[in-house]
Amino acid sequence: MKILLLAAGQFAIPTLELIAGHRPTVELKLFSQPDQAKGRGRKQTPTPAKEAALNLGLEVETPKDINAPESHQLIAEFAPDYLILVDYGAKLSPETIALPKQAAINLHPSLLPTYRGPAPMPWALINGEPMTGVTTQLIGEKIDCGNILFQEPTFIFDHETLPQLSRRLSILGAPLVWRTIREWEAATVEPRPQDESLASLAPKFKKEDGLINWQAPAEALFNRVRGLNPWPGTYTFHHGKRVKIIEARPVQAPHILAPGTILADTGKLLVGCGQGGTLSIERLQVAGKPSRSAGEFLRGYKARENDFFGTR
Repeated sequence: MKILLLAAGQFAIPTLELIAGHRPTVELKLFSQPDQAKGRGRKQTPTPAKEAALNLGLEVETPKDINAPESHQLIAEFAPDYLILVDYGAKLSPETIALPKQAAINLHPSLLPTYRGPAPMPWALINGEPMTGVTTQLIGEKIDCGNILFQEPTFIFDHETLPQLSRRLSILGAPLVWRTIREWEAATVEPRPQDESLASLAPKFKKEDGLINWQAPAEALFNRVRGLNPWPGTYTFHHGKRVKIIEARPVQAPHILAPGTILADTGKLLVGCGQGGTLSIERLQVAGKPSRSAGEFLRGYKARENDFFGTR
């Protein structure tokens, strides 16, 4: 069996490793995104999936455009039975989808048809969803709208952050991909169309989406902090300096604080929110300085009357 895996991000690595573990019964090849210049030195850096594949001794291609004729030629030469898409970051053309002999399959980190789009996990956290999961589906012409093959649900833990949820779903998704391939081989899978009445979107974020509005309830801000870190991150301003809020949690304050007002004389860094709520800032990063705990911040903090975090 020949499998072509289209993958780039960290989320794809458990699937990559699981399929690679079935060699030599399975012949696996990776197509990933081109290396990118990163860091202060602008060093060319491979994607996490490419780096993992090379460490496993796999053959890797990094076409600039997966839908270009030259990419199709490379795929045709490999002649895959299955094309598996996991955290690749590009839309496939109908011509690309039609290239594998058996099926083109996508692993999506939500229980489709909810949260279609590039950011399903952040939106599930931001919206305070109690459950999420992973879905394998046939790749269709419209993003995340193809027929569902299998799904695996899971609870979202109360204080789970985006990196933690992403890691857990990536591990949950790998055996689901392998099960999907095996059941397709055995002709025991029945693709089912998505219920459009239940569909919801998970659009990507812009940097400005991380700006905190302290008028929002504490629970909503808590969900936003854990859903938007590490990118674009949630941030506020303090005396003209940008402050990134890395960890926070809703708490009960000694008294109601006006939204954005800081209370620091309790030994904790408390901030008033909308509807009388309070957020305890656990970890933060002032612009130009390393991240630090609230305790470390408070040791150098000079309290002022009616001090506050704001939007500018």
